[in-house]
Amino acid sequence: MKYEDMFHVGIIVPDLESGLAEIAKRFGVTFPDPPPTQGADVLVKTSAGEMQAEVIGVYSAEGPPYLEVIRAIPGTPWEAGEGSRIHHLGAFVDDLDDEVARLTAEGVELEATLDVGGGVMAVSYLNGPLGVRQELLPGHLRDGMLANLRGEGA
Repeated sequence: MKYEDMFHVGIIVPDLESGLAEIAKRFGVTFPDPPPTQGADVLVKTSAGEMQAEVIGVYSAEGPPYLEVIRAIPGTPWEAGEGSRIHHLGAFVDDLDDEVARLTAEGVELEATLDVGGGVMAVSYLNGPLGVRQELLPGHLRDGMLANLRGEGA
């Protein structure tokens, strides 16, 4: 991962609506109004096994770097603990499988993957000894996702 590939900071909040309001007020960013009430139903793979989870994440209009606010989901990698917390630094990588292999060979833990079917990773969460989590996304998603975040996509 290269620093210039980082495009967002993920923040976990216990309540999405109040979390969005506070972050918008404190950091001067805007979010979709009204915020989404349904998220993506994803297959999450962790060392504890597989589970389905409905993930709702909302990106700021301003960026990059964007602020992504994610509704907490108990018992998943999106657990909030008390209050809210910085959850991850998100980046695009040229080859997701290679980057995950490189990082795990260096001793970084692969915490979870979101799969698109057939065992293909769409997103990977990795965490090292300092507790700074990385969310890695495949680089082929970059242009479409950033265009969508700028309001240019479908």
